[in-house]
Amino acid sequence: MHFEDDALVRAFDLTEGYPYFVQELGYQVWAVADGDTITLEDVEDAKDAYEAKLDSSFFRVRLDRATQLQIAYVRAMAQLGPDSQKAADVAAVMGRESTQLAPTRSELINMGLLYTPAHGYAGFTVPHFDRFMLRAVPHLDVPPVQKRRTKPKKAE
Repeated sequence: MHFEDDALVRAFDLTEGYPYFVQELGYQVWAVADGDTITLEDVEDAKDAYEAKLDSSFFRVRLDRATQLQIAYVRAMAQLGPDSQKAADVAAVMGRESTQLAPTRSELINMGLLYTPAHGYAGFTVPHFDRFMLRAVPHLDVPPVQKRRTKPKKAE
């Protein structure tokens, strides 16, 4: 099997070299390729099936564990772009204060969806999660603020 140079460049652009993504793209390219040379056209022809497979399994499984507020948080991050985002900027997109969303951000970190590369910033733990979020959740829907539950006072 031989890969044309432009096919390899495009495959790397699509996967960013992330091992599982390379494997999945390779599988999809193999399914559409004719002959023993992988062309740029083969990679382009496999792109939609590659993204659909990642969306339906790799990415979806991560999102299915999230609450409505957590989904809104990562969707707001995706709206800001693929790079690490400042907590205050994400909160502003959501119309909230960053202190209101600190527990949500912490939950997403504990779930393995986000990591903290620097104080006050969070980034997605896998490449292209921002693109998935924009496809899976086309419109940001921020749930209303819920008041904290208070313990009832004891009768004296």
